[in-house]
Amino acid sequence: MRNNYLLLTFLFFSVLACTKDETVKPTMKSYVIPGNAFFPEGIAYNSKSGVFYTGSTTNGDIIQVNVETGASSLFAAGGKQGRTSCTGLELDAKGRLWVCGGTTGTIQVLDKEGNLIKSWDTKALFNAGFINDCVITGGYIYFTDSQVKKIYRADVDNVIPGNLQEWLTFTDMQIPYLAGFNANGIEATPDGRFLIIVISNSGKLYRINLNDKNIAEIELNNPVMSGDGLLLDGNTLYVSRNATDLIFPVKLNMNFSKGTVGTGFGENLLFNTTMAKAGHYLLVVNGQLNRRGGTPPPVLPFTVSRVAIP
Repeated sequence: MRNNYLLLTFLFFSVLACTKDETVKPTMKSYVIPGNAFFPEGIAYNSKSGVFYTGSTTNGDIIQVNVETGASSLFAAGGKQGRTSCTGLELDAKGRLWVCGGTTGTIQVLDKEGNLIKSWDTKALFNAGFINDCVITGGYIYFTDSQVKKIYRADVDNVIPGNLQEWLTFTDMQIPYLAGFNANGIEATPDGRFLIIVISNSGKLYRINLNDKNIAEIELNNPVMSGDGLLLDGNTLYVSRNATDLIFPVKLNMNFSKGTVGTGFGENLLFNTTMAKAGHYLLVVNGQLNRRGGTPPPVLPFTVSRVAIP
């Protein structure tokens, strides 16, 4: 009996080990994004299937890319779904892809096959401005608005996504907004207590309490100007600073009220926007949004870079 128990135990842990070893890993340093005018912005990564999604800010198309082979294919055509621009992306636990519509003000959710499930016009609903990025925590998905001092949210737990609501309205006394891009990337703390947002214009970070909606500036030793996408890993917040072509780590204290900005890292990044974590790497979108006017033209092909986490 003892020998049988030991054998079963060995087989159990062997299966676990094999499963762990078979986890899909990104194998390429750079992933080509097809199209001469794609200008990607958002990214969402499915670690189980080894596929990431990124969308075009010029036509709203969303492609999927295999991290092992680099093969890409169209996941959802923007024109067929009334989507002309795509910024932030997020996958929920049901495998649905949530899509921010940037300057169009649309928010959409797609099923696993790329079919449109639901769409909201936040300009008509809430007089919104620029829907930039999103994050899921506590059964809800939260969206930033880069032009209007609001945060929106929707229920992601139900089979049919819940109605979108204007969850938070704040003032310039709480979070000052300037001309251009303000609230951009958004993350949620692992304990489910706070949202963290970056203000691109000022380089400031803010912590928003999910229970009482209290807003507090996170004290930094240096601002993170041009902050775009955020990725929180434990108490380290990675800030993609597009104009610097670098990623900056911010070491946060235990209650996320203070942070120390470290040295930027990353090679061959081009106006990097958002990122996703894949094992020991970051998959970083080279949006080149500063070249959308054509002068200078974008460096082709468009890419997503694999960047080692220091």
